[in-house]
Amino acid sequence: STGRMMANVGRSRSIGAEFSALYEFSGLTVSASYGYTDARFTRYDDGNNDYSGNRIPYSPEHTLNVRAGYEFCFDNDIVRSLSLGTDCSAVGRIWWDEANELVEPVVAQLGADVNLDFKWFDLRFRMDNILNEDYNVFYFKSVGNMFFQRGKPFRWTAGISIDL
Repeated sequence: STGRMMANVGRSRSIGAEFSALYEFSGLTVSASYGYTDARFTRYDDGNNDYSGNRIPYSPEHTLNVRAGYEFCFDNDIVRSLSLGTDCSAVGRIWWDEANELVEPVVAQLGADVNLDFKWFDLRFRMDNILNEDYNVFYFKSVGNMFFQRGKPFRWTAGISIDL
């Protein structure tokens, strides 16, 4: 009886579209994808409130990913290639409640990576949420209190893989 509960509320409809594109030429790779969703209650009256026409919670209106990368190949017995990449991902608006009073705006995050491919091992470095965007990834209400789960701040990872 606490936390996020789902109920059969009546009727809803969801329409949307997704598009994606990829371009590759001589070491350059560019890709993009975009999705749009309009998910709404067509009939939802819980006896206290009529939410008909409102957005369905947790369903993002927009999703976007754009990435560009370049791979420099070397004619070398030790260093094979250097790859550089950058990307931008965006999600939002997300409505958190049936009344559509709580909404997360569109949030975009930048990322970048560097990969160095050697003959016997690879070195990798990745950064996410470079601009340290502040955002929520989940919401629920329990015992009259609202709780938001915060998104991850700026982070980086580094790794090595060995070819045996």
